[in-house]
Amino acid sequence: MKKGKLILIALVCIGLICGGFYWSMQESQQKETELTEVQKIIAKDLENDYPKTPREVVKFFNRITKSYYSLDNITGNASEKLTEQELNGLIDQMLCLFDKDLLAINPRDEYHDSIVLDIAVYTQKDKYIASTDVCDSNEVIQKKNGEDEVAILTGSFFINENGTFYNVYHEYLLRKDETGKWKIMGYQQIQGDNSDDE
Repeated sequence: MKKGKLILIALVCIGLICGGFYWSMQESQQKETELTEVQKIIAKDLENDYPKTPREVVKFFNRITKSYYSLDNITGNASEKLTEQELNGLIDQMLCLFDKDLLAINPRDEYHDSIVLDIAVYTQKDKYIASTDVCDSNEVIQKKNGEDEVAILTGSFFINENGTFYNVYHEYLLRKDETGKWKIMGYQQIQGDNSDDE
């Protein structure tokens, strides 16, 4: 009889532990799905989960850029706009994607100030980035440039400016660093189908 009670107590304890574990996993997954796009970007661990390909780096770059100049941030109410903490988190993530040479000409404080000014210009023009795109993998050019391994690819931003939509195209140059991570050396606006100069 005593042995049966012990087995019953053990089974109840195991059930409670399993139920608690299942509940905490569900809670964790639910919280993850409730994160905003900005929170997801800021939460990405670039130290241990850095994008593997040049295309993935540019896609993440574009996600950050879109967050700077999104509809919510540019035309939304105060509760939808980026907080200073969120803006700093996005900037920190962006700078992780920059090559050392690009970082050298973009000190953090100056980069922050330029983003704040750009957001003000977008707001004034009632302009925001509606969506982004990156070329297909087979369109990425990878080659050796002396000792460096570089990649060239294109991406685009679909912009709404006061009700007028157009695409802006950019060409990106990336270099693989000493740890094997692709970093953005630079980018420039280029002509493309349906593009308007800014």
